[in-house]
Amino acid sequence: MVALVLIPTVRWFWKRFDMPSKFALEAFRIRKQEAEEAEMWAGIEAQLKLEEDRIQEIEIKRKERDLAASKSLTDDQSAMVWNKLGIDVPIQPVEREKTGQFEQQISPIELTMENALDIKNPPQEPDWELIEKMSNLDKPTEGVPEAPDLGPVEN
Repeated sequence: MVALVLIPTVRWFWKRFDMPSKFALEAFRIRKQEAEEAEMWAGIEAQLKLEEDRIQEIEIKRKERDLAASKSLTDDQSAMVWNKLGIDVPIQPVEREKTGQFEQQISPIELTMENALDIKNPPQEPDWELIEKMSNLDKPTEGVPEAPDLGPVEN
């Protein structure tokens, strides 16, 4: 009989006072937001790692290609290749001449006001005819058709 009275009372008390506080709700919200951000950054980092792996793979393939292209054939391999091409005597490679070290004698230049201004050779008068032709480039010329107006370009 006591149980019949206590069970509804305990249930009412439990429903009334067993709710998370504002602090607990805020903590739950912050944890959820941090989990979403962590997931987003993990996706971005995975994408960056994938791109770096692709770049490294391309670089490795390029290095292998360069290495394979730079390998020279041995004399036996060269003779075999020439025989397959139908040439009995292989062509000898061209030997480059080694040139000596190039030395350039630079004489020091003394910087004076006469050298800087070049008083002996005064500046020449500008070519006014050329300047006039250049200034008229934006005007239409006889015999040259105008370019068609294609309108704006849409992406």
